Amino acid sequence: MSSFTQQKKQSMTSEDIMKYFGDLNAELAAENIRGELALVGGAVMCLVFKSREATIDVDAVFEPKMKLYECAKKVAEKNGLNDGWLNDSVKGYISVSGEFKLFNEMSHIKIFSASAEYMLAMKCLSSRTDNINEINDIKFLLSHLALADVEQAIEVITKFYPAKQFLPKTKYLLQELIEKGVHAP
Repeated sequence: MSSFTQQKKQSMTSEDIMKYFGDLNAELAAENIRGELALVGGAVMCLVFKSREATIDVDAVFEPKMKLYECAKKVAEKNGLNDGWLNDSVKGYISVSGEFKLFNEMSHIKIFSASAEYMLAMKCLSSRTDNINEINDIKFLLSHLALADVEQAIEVITKFYPAKQFLPKTKYLLQELIEKGVHAP
């Protein structure tokens, strides 16, 4: 197995992620640049909800984009991480109605986190039903939000995205999870 493949599969705990954010802050400070990160995905599940032990990357949207990518690359080199440890591949799922709250503020970086409702909507929009982490995240969020029926879940989801954007399998998945009784993993 190549070292790239090994790095790609490397998991990051919440402690690891916070260390890397500290390193990222130091890189920004060295250049006297201030940045902002808006976290979504597995990083939110680890850091904010503590519903997962780890994630393989940090999905976020951020500014200034190119400068943060440069600094993230330095953090990757320093810590033996994949260059994509911090990425904005989620940008296609960002809603203009998205809700973010301040999670952490360091000297040169503000870190925001998606709300539980917004995370549920994003997870359902992506509908990666073949990924156990994604299913467990949806279960956790349904339970966390105390959503007892599919219509309640759809009401939350459509606050952020039009219903026509969701695949039929999303409704079936929600129905199955809610009928089985949602319990956080």
